[in-house]
Amino acid sequence: MDYKGDKHYIDLVLAGNTNAFSFIVDRHKDKAYNLAFRICANREEAEEIAQDSFLKAFRSLKGFKMKSSFATWLYRIVYNSAISHVRIRKRGILFIEDFPADFIDFTGSNISEEESEKEFVNSIINFALQKISSEERSLISLYYYEELNIEEISEITGMSKSNIKVKLFRARQRMLEEIEKVEKKKLIYHE
Repeated sequence: MDYKGDKHYIDLVLAGNTNAFSFIVDRHKDKAYNLAFRICANREEAEEIAQDSFLKAFRSLKGFKMKSSFATWLYRIVYNSAISHVRIRKRGILFIEDFPADFIDFTGSNISEEESEKEFVNSIINFALQKISSEERSLISLYYYEELNIEEISEITGMSKSNIKVKLFRARQRMLEEIEKVEKKKLIYHE
């Protein structure tokens, strides 16, 4: 069945067909989960945050004025829920000092050298993501993984466009520093 657009299903839900919300959930669940995961860095917590966000969206659907896209509105709910969750948790960033990504040999499995290099690069990027703040992770995720523009991110986060640009720049710099540390360790390890 072809997806008929968020507005169509929102109208159905508002008309009393609450089952139509399941189409919206199916359409956006992966992106909502990914955003929550990028912020909280825990699979179970990300699932819970995504589910809670859909429940909040469902309960607040009558108040959705459609000034922005439903996805932007939902991402704002997910973003705020995940940031609040991380603040409450007060554990901050995961401590992965002994993260083995810089020493893993991905070539031992039945994948090509190109695929193993890609996995290695992804593991290094994920490691660096865990070393920056949850706010910075969320901005990186929205910009690079969800491919939203600065204006959309501003709508979701409530930050000014210039503030987002500065924070994205700093986040990229911090990630680069972490990646360089891993690369330096790798060189020492292989000498």
